[in-house]
Amino acid sequence: MQKLILTTILCFFIVTLYAQSSANKEYKLLVTLHNAPFSSLALLDYRESHNVIIKGKHAGQFKWEFTIPDSIVANSESMMLIVPEKDTVANGYRQIRFTRQFENKKTIIANIGIQDQTNYIEAEYKDNTVFENENIALLLGRPDSTIMGNLICDDFVLSIKNDSSDIAVRSIDSYYAWFDTSGNKLPYNDHLQSYIKLAKSYPDSRYLMTNLALNLTGFKTREDVKKIYKNLSKNLKNSKWAKKIEHFLYDASQNIQLVNLDSKNVEPLIQDSSKYNLVVFTASWCGPCIEEIPLLKELHKKLKTRINFTYVSVDYESKLKAFQNLLIKNEIPWRTLYAYKDLDRVKFLFSVKSIPLSLLFYPDGRMEVMDVRKEENQKKLYALQ
Repeated sequence: MQKLILTTILCFFIVTLYAQSSANKEYKLLVTLHNAPFSSLALLDYRESHNVIIKGKHAGQFKWEFTIPDSIVANSESMMLIVPEKDTVANGYRQIRFTRQFENKKTIIANIGIQDQTNYIEAEYKDNTVFENENIALLLGRPDSTIMGNLICDDFVLSIKNDSSDIAVRSIDSYYAWFDTSGNKLPYNDHLQSYIKLAKSYPDSRYLMTNLALNLTGFKTREDVKKIYKNLSKNLKNSKWAKKIEHFLYDASQNIQLVNLDSKNVEPLIQDSSKYNLVVFTASWCGPCIEEIPLLKELHKKLKTRINFTYVSVDYESKLKAFQNLLIKNEIPWRTLYAYKDLDRVKFLFSVKSIPLSLLFYPDGRMEVMDVRKEENQKKLYALQ
């Protein structure tokens, strides 16, 4: 699991070096990595739409200082520390990870963020892990190729001095709001209670706010999200992440307008707010989405008088024809809307991290994630009145 996450994240390495120039507001990150087996360090903001590397300034032996513009701090989902030069001996690229033993549990932290005006990370080098024969094509600016190399993860043991810092909160739960994706097979309600407890303990944590915003569709209901969100500080409520959560909680059932290529019109996502609406985010290239079609057709056949079904294609414009061919081939009987003109906004507003994603909108305005592949959710749909 860790290897998959690290490899995927590091694949956004095709970035531009960011000069440490002045900005309206700047944040400092001071990093001390005792006995580090390298001499240079960089901070990677790996947002897909805005990948940037900030090179660290030497501030002493094993010490680096980073100056980070507020524009990056405000918009970055997560960042990570890397060695910006290729290791020619090991034929690979280095990434820094941190470990912490907390309450009898070892946590590995690959991502970091910025919490305060001045932030500190201190850790001691332990060892490294080499993942051989990883596809590093994206690192070399050739995403359409397969270029194999080594991914080197240098592990450092954290020294926690400020228990409300970004790295400290992450080290308590580095998979906050992920539920079973973390590999920790606790029951849903146990996860939820731990998330609520952490929000109460660290209400000013940007990390908790950001991760909550990025994982909204992992929750069974919006009420569960509210139980966490209400504990987070008002100081964070003007952030883009808070606005995303509030849209999910209060405005997600209010209609956005998307293109219907059949009618040639722009139409509301929710056809009739007095009925149940099942909205399925899908795409031409998504294998599980295609596998789900027979089940959806069976549900539609039996429930179409009570539930409006709507597909939302998250294909890029270049793939629209492929998706339309899929609709014809599978004789899809329900309406399809296309998000290609506003794809990033649609994904952001409805927390579309993976597909297929099905959202059930209730007549009373509630919204619930509804994985129709689960038998318990099928029963819930059939029981709707």
